[in-house]
Amino acid sequence: MITRRDLLAVVAGSLALGAVSARAQGRSRPARVGWLSYLASPDPAVQILRDGLRELGHVEGKSYVLVARYADGDFTRLPGLVQELAAERIDVLVTRGPSADFTKTVRSRIPVVFAYSGDPVEAGFADSLRKPGRNMTGITFMALELAAKRVEVLKELLPKATRIALLSNPEHAGELSEYRVTDEAARRLGATITRHLVRNPKELESAYSAIAVSRPDAMLVFPDSLTVNRRKEIVGFAARARIPAMYGWTEFVESGGLVSYGPGLFENFKTLAVFADKVLKGTPANSIPIEQVKKIALTLNMAAARALGITIPQSILVRADRVVE
Repeated sequence: MITRRDLLAVVAGSLALGAVSARAQGRSRPARVGWLSYLASPDPAVQILRDGLRELGHVEGKSYVLVARYADGDFTRLPGLVQELAAERIDVLVTRGPSADFTKTVRSRIPVVFAYSGDPVEAGFADSLRKPGRNMTGITFMALELAAKRVEVLKELLPKATRIALLSNPEHAGELSEYRVTDEAARRLGATITRHLVRNPKELESAYSAIAVSRPDAMLVFPDSLTVNRRKEIVGFAARARIPAMYGWTEFVESGGLVSYGPGLFENFKTLAVFADKVLKGTPANSIPIEQVKKIALTLNMAAARALGITIPQSILVRADRVVE
């Protein structure tokens, strides 16, 4: 039986959807797409977003204009930049990484599209991946099953490794869940995890010293904005300390790291354009399911393996999606 309250809810929902659709169809000016980045310009993700919008038929300067703000690595600037973008009367706000945390203050007025390496639900961006419900949607690079798989691949690569150092950022949404899964997988395979926490670039130096002194058999590096931005530095440390390391994204291996199991960060930024396009065409961000990245790759760096004196098992070589020489 349909109650009066149910009927009113349906009518209200229909009116809201109709208003959004009308705004999208009746827009007389180019859509205004906001871009917020904690990095400095040029942020490579911006060009990937532009490429994605172009492939979907958008023409910059005609069907849309891009309004960008960059924090230049200074996170204290992000709240002010969010308000600047809101004052620009943007139609959708697109962002990446930890910048997304600062957009919650305007999401009631502006739909937000994000690329996030953490757990969007734990970060407060959504009620669930399938039904976000908070005017924010996008893609997440986090999948807990990948955490366990990385340990399995690392142990297959280094069967005698029993002491594994973990480098991770506790400020990263979902890090504790990821650590628990990683620790469980390591114990199941006869290894122990020692967790080294880093919240900012300054803490990396002390973590390097602690890891080097402990002389682990291998290292795991959780992927997030801090570690990916410092990937060359982290890879360099692992090489100098002669510690075989497993990473979460292919960009680490492209920067000289030994092995990664997970998605490519930058190649997935084009998906942001798909979400932005849906919002601009009138689909409420509330109703667009958040996607977990689908393309997962096992990537090896043979030069790094040779430098460490590691022979890659044939079982791993045949499964590798990409081998960097």
